[in-house]
Amino acid sequence: MQLGRHGITVNCIHPGTTRTERTPSLLAARASQLGVSPEEAEQRDFAPDSLRGNSICRMVDASEVAFVAVFLPSEKAWAASGELVEAGGGAGRSVY
Repeated sequence: MQLGRHGITVNCIHPGTTRTERTPSLLAARASQLGVSPEEAEQRDFAPDSLRGNSICRMVDASEVAFVAVFLPSEKAWAASGELVEAGGGAGRSVY
């Protein structure tokens, strides 16, 4: 409330499970646990009925989270202040 009058907005991005350089090793470990290929492990984890899944049925790419990060400080986002923006493909909060 106090910063908005000075043109300062404070927002937070919750990226959800995001594909990064660590993803292949995490998927390999998960695949080993399940006894399947890394591709199959990812498909299982992001299936619509999975506890780890999301509504887009795939992992979010880091560039997609970056689009949100670029939008929030832009003039087009001035109405967003004090918000938590989830960029996780419709997933609830979880740890992968």
